[in-house]
Amino acid sequence: MLRAPFSSEFDPSEESEGSTDPLGLLPGYERLADRLLPAVTVRMGHPRFVTAIAIGARLLEDWDEDAVAADGITPPWLVWEWFVVEAFVRTENSPSGTSGVPGIQKVRRALRNQRPVCATAYLKTPNAFGFTGVFRRLARRIGIIADDGALDDGGYELVSEWAKDQGLDGFLDGSGGAGHAFRERLRRAVAQGMDKGHTTYQSGEFWRELASRLDPKAPGRREKAVLTERILSRAGDIDMIAHLKDALVAQGGVSGRSHEAAFLRKLSRRAPAGLQELLTAIDAYETFGRVITDAFDGLRYCASSNGGLPVDAKIFSATKTARSALEILAPSLARIRSHPTLLEWESKEKGIAQAIDRFEEVRTTTEFFEAILHHHDQVQREKPPHGKRTWFERGSRGLVALRAGYTLSEPPTGKGGYVHEYRIPTFSGFLSDLGVLQ
Repeated sequence: MLRAPFSSEFDPSEESEGSTDPLGLLPGYERLADRLLPAVTVRMGHPRFVTAIAIGARLLEDWDEDAVAADGITPPWLVWEWFVVEAFVRTENSPSGTSGVPGIQKVRRALRNQRPVCATAYLKTPNAFGFTGVFRRLARRIGIIADDGALDDGGYELVSEWAKDQGLDGFLDGSGGAGHAFRERLRRAVAQGMDKGHTTYQSGEFWRELASRLDPKAPGRREKAVLTERILSRAGDIDMIAHLKDALVAQGGVSGRSHEAAFLRKLSRRAPAGLQELLTAIDAYETFGRVITDAFDGLRYCASSNGGLPVDAKIFSATKTARSALEILAPSLARIRSHPTLLEWESKEKGIAQAIDRFEEVRTTTEFFEAILHHHDQVQREKPPHGKRTWFERGSRGLVALRAGYTLSEPPTGKGGYVHEYRIPTFSGFLSDLGVLQ
């Protein structure tokens, strides 16, 4: 099954200030997405990384929770992660050794420069963007690890079944045999990494075996059964998960975000009441989000294509994007107002209520121009810790200029896809990896 491309090089800690979520739509999206698939995020790729986390938890039981490597900052779980990712890089001639592995480009660069993998050569925020950080949420939710990172009941089951698939009896309980020997090799490597503060020399056989036994695309039969049962019964509301799974199986999966909106809209027409209420709330929120995002991006395109000169409401109003967005604005606001629970769910949060209030009185493209700029200004001003700069600089006579770095070379397409991805392609990918989708 085709999956959307996965990149792990992007590191938000390096991003320009104030350059995400310019219209303040992200918090509302996340709250809705958490109602649908609370254990899943869009950054998750192959669910077998949960197995890698569980194996690491078993290896690291002898280290204290607050232990750090010789560099004074790196915890044992991250040293284990370094070794796993390095194994994939060193065996990248395997069919799936480099597919969807967070941090792999950083490790590849380190090895190309003949450097060991260490804190300065890896992701700046591994606690959020390495594979342990990405999948910790899922691993905890489905009972693989506890909050302190130790193996939970599901983790013992998962490691036990993985060991049976791999022919590694003795890995879990240390009773001897091939499993015990493999575990000791892994533990010895992590101990060396802790002592040095970086990965250390290992034999080619070590790297090949580690990469093979944790190949992201090749979970074993028993391992898949544990992951499938745990995800379907614990990754969210069990009835919602079951309906999503059945619909994805019937359709053959959803391979990317461009197909997600159509899938959810179709599903909402025949979903049980609770799921239907959530899906219609998502659709209403995203329709409004699409309207103001297209208008904002249309304004960015105007400013980008005007030879760098400032633009005003008259120039914006002459665009097809402005007119099309204005036509949909009022109906999108009405859908949010009339939804039985969307505003109730958001009652403790000011974001969506403030947003729709700012656009409620808009009747012309000139008013839309001013409302978009005002809304963006307010969103940027309210970002922690002390506000962020706006993307537009205001001049005299109603002119605005787009700051460098925020230009758009193409106007919005006007297509009705969602602004955000509601984790359906990720969940679909889980089902594909685990053999549920055929």
